[in-house]
Amino acid sequence: MRHLFVIVFLLFPFFCSHAEEHIVFYRFGIKDPAAWNQLRTYFVTKGYRISFYEGADNLEGHVENVNRINRLNASLLIAMDYSVSSKNRLVVAVTTAKKGKGNIRAFDEVPAVHETESRALAGLVAGAFKKNVKEFPLFPLLGVDMPGIFLGVESTPDQSTEVLDKLHDSLQKYFKRGRKDERQRKG
Repeated sequence: MRHLFVIVFLLFPFFCSHAEEHIVFYRFGIKDPAAWNQLRTYFVTKGYRISFYEGADNLEGHVENVNRINRLNASLLIAMDYSVSSKNRLVVAVTTAKKGKGNIRAFDEVPAVHETESRALAGLVAGAFKKNVKEFPLFPLLGVDMPGIFLGVESTPDQSTEVLDKLHDSLQKYFKRGRKDERQRKG
């Protein structure tokens, strides 16, 4: 019995290495139910908590979504256009939002608070796919008070699992980097 306890104790971190991570997917573009269901299933089986929000096409709807998203206390947001098609394409982007000079942030300045974390995440994701990070004034990230990136993915059905594997590996590197940095600050 003691050996079983030791084995469980040693393997527990591997099974729960990212169960505390909560990812918000803000869906844009073609909303192919089969592709999004595949994405949901993939990340849930990896142990993540997942939330999906439909992208808004007007500011009022976006503000309502962002207010709900910010209350989640999630780890990060991925504004994503995901589809399975006959081509393989990928775009990773961060927002061009800049911090203002005052103590109170305007709605369009909020993403700049997490600029360093967002750029780190974008760099890891883009690096996994051997792509460059683009910079755009991204509407989906306006007001989002957590690290966030835009990810445009179009993949063939036979490549979709590989794409999700690379995204998962990038997220793991991002989350482990954060834990290591926290331990260094505390130690």
